[in-house]
Amino acid sequence: MLIDPFIEEEQFHHFFQPIFDVKSLKMIGFEILLRSNVFENPEQAFQAAKEANRLYDLDIRSIHNALSTYQDSPFPIEGQLLFINVFPSTLSNPNFNSFLDQLTTKLALSSKRIVLEVSESELIEHPDNFLQHLELLRQQGFTIALDDVGKGYANFDMLIKMEPDYIKLDRLFADQLDISKKKQDLVRFFLNYCHEHQVDLILEGIETKAELQMAEQLGIPYAQGFYLGRPAPFSEWITVHT
Repeated sequence: MLIDPFIEEEQFHHFFQPIFDVKSLKMIGFEILLRSNVFENPEQAFQAAKEANRLYDLDIRSIHNALSTYQDSPFPIEGQLLFINVFPSTLSNPNFNSFLDQLTTKLALSSKRIVLEVSESELIEHPDNFLQHLELLRQQGFTIALDDVGKGYANFDMLIKMEPDYIKLDRLFADQLDISKKKQDLVRFFLNYCHEHQVDLILEGIETKAELQMAEQLGIPYAQGFYLGRPAPFSEWITVHT
């Protein structure tokens, strides 16, 4: 089966996309993204793993590879936050907390630098169990981001119960943000919520200067997108910072 060697032989690698402070344009960290020559996009790879009942296996292998790629580089960029995607079912797995604890210890990485981006592409089937595991991860020092808010299975009930440290707005909000008053009004709604509840807002999908300027005008604190930096091998970002 195609997915088995893909997982076991780790026929994938990871690219890093920077996340910036909108006002200062200072890089605060990276989202680490799975890439491969086997599947056209990561969604296909994870879907194939899910159909083969191997989603957890691929998720933890991907996380291991992602963090190892960063930490094993000759010149890791100290102090940057590392945003890694994880599925709700993986977070709810009873073995996941010990896996993360062992991995961060092995790599000498502080849990405070790792932001777990909860993917909204999967339905959270057992919310109470999921939230319990989330709290345990917080106690270990990890921070939580709710990813792709605005699409998928996102709902306000889970947003409220999760109490994420970061909300990542889907790229649909960034697209032509500079000319869409409706999108601007929706972004203001999220900004107000984040301000009131001490949550950091990140806007994904910034692709033009005008969109970035509007993001700054609205007061969005953080952003990522092709205009700011495309996903690339970590070695390319080392070159930028050395």
